[in-house]
Order: sequence, then C-alpha cells, then structure tokens
Amino acid sequence: MQVVQIKNLNFNYGENVIFNNFNLNISEGKFVTILGKNGSGKTTLAKILGGFYKKNILIYGENDYQNIKVIFDDLDFDGIVMNILINSLKGLDKKEISDRVIEVSKLFGFDKLLNKDYDTLCLKDKKIVNLGIGILSKPKVLVLDNILEGLDKKNKNIILKKLKKLKITMINLSNDVNDALISDEVVIIGGGKVLLKGSKKRVLEDENFFETYDMELPFTVNLSNKLKFYELIDRVYFDDKKLVDDLWK
Repeated sequence: MQVVQIKNLNFNYGENVIFNNFNLNISEGKFVTILGKNGSGKTTLAKILGGFYKKNILIYGENDYQNIKVIFDDLDFDGIVMNILINSLKGLDKKEISDRVIEVSKLFGFDKLLNKDYDTLCLKDKKIVNLGIGILSKPKVLVLDNILEGLDKKNKNIILKKLKKLKITMINLSNDVNDALISDEVVIIGGGKVLLKGSKKRVLEDENFFETYDMELPFTVNLSNKLKFYELIDRVYFDDKKLVDDLWK
C-alpha cells in the first residue's frame, strides 16, 4: 500500500527552484532514508510532509496530515522533561499518558531523564527526548529531519534499530549516507527531482551513480568494493561486523 504519494510537486523560494515535477511514493511499513546534498530540499520536503506548506500530497490516500508526525532537528523546549512529554499528548486520560511516557522513555533509554530540566541535557539526550515526543502520539508515519545528526555511530545505530522495530512507516531525511545501511529503501534527491530510488542493495551497489554525483558511499560498502576488486570477497557487505567475521573465516 502506498502511504505517501507525491505527484508532480513544484516548489520554489522566489526564483530558487527546490522541486520541479517531483514524484515520490512511500510504501507502508518501510524504513526509507532520503539522502541529498545540502540545498537539495530535504528540510523543505519534511515541512511539506508535515503540512507546513499546503501542497497536493496524499497520506493514506487523503490530503490529511493527522497520521504523520515530523520531528525537526531544531526543536527546543523549556521545563521538566516529564512535563514536556505529558503536555505533548492531548485527549488521553492521565493513566494512559503516564503509561505511554514510561513505555517510550524506557524503550529509548531516557527514563532517568524524566525529572531533569530539558535545558540541562546534553545534545544526545535532547535529541532522544525530541524523538520520544514524536513517537508518543503513535503516528502511522514518522518523518525525521536530520534529527540524529551529531550523534556518534554507535548511538545512532542503536536508535535507528529501535525505530525500525516500531514497525511503522519511517522517513529519515539525512545528510549521513551511512543511515542507508539500516534502511529498507533509499532515495537520493537533487536538482528538484528523485535521482535514484530503490532497495538498499540496488542503490548502494550503484557505484557509478555515486561517482557521477560526487557522493560518498558508506565506509563498509566502499571497503567491500575495494576488497571485491582484489577478489578477496565476492559480494558487497552492508554490515561491518559481518564483513570482518567473514574475512576471518
């Protein structure tokens, strides 16, 4: 089922064209990473998906944004973390709100931060709390606008794997090509259009594309290509641990 459908989207800031007949479909339950160079329109796309700019896009077949939640990298809050989380939920009784806050905070490992002031948190903890706020409302589609930028590889991978276990449709707009390694599908945008879209395997094995558009491949994929060239391995790896383990066999 197509959850997000964008057809012939045009958008510009004055004379600066961001999207020109832009088309993109996202299937239900997929973890999709959208990559693009700075200025390619990732944050603008997030705002369009969130309904900040009213465009004719379809969410579950309707021009309705109730089922989608967008989390931006620049979110900032005041007050105690627990109160911020509680205030982000509407229309639920106190017990349901409390149970949901505890469940999400434990899942993403910020339950010990609930009684702390948001302003005193480090960057990593603020990002995780922001993520928790987005998940609390149980959206059917979650959009992340570079929310994990600045986190180290280990923490980012832990969070991405936990997000994937939620089994909701996830759209991760990112500057980090390594995010593609944990995705189901990868989309690369630029010049107002989708340049390449497909499964993780199909996109990341297209070495010529990355060379043509001067984009870096994930380290593990790049290393795989070099080892494959020298016939030390016979396929491309997307997991560095698996690559190392197989090399040592």
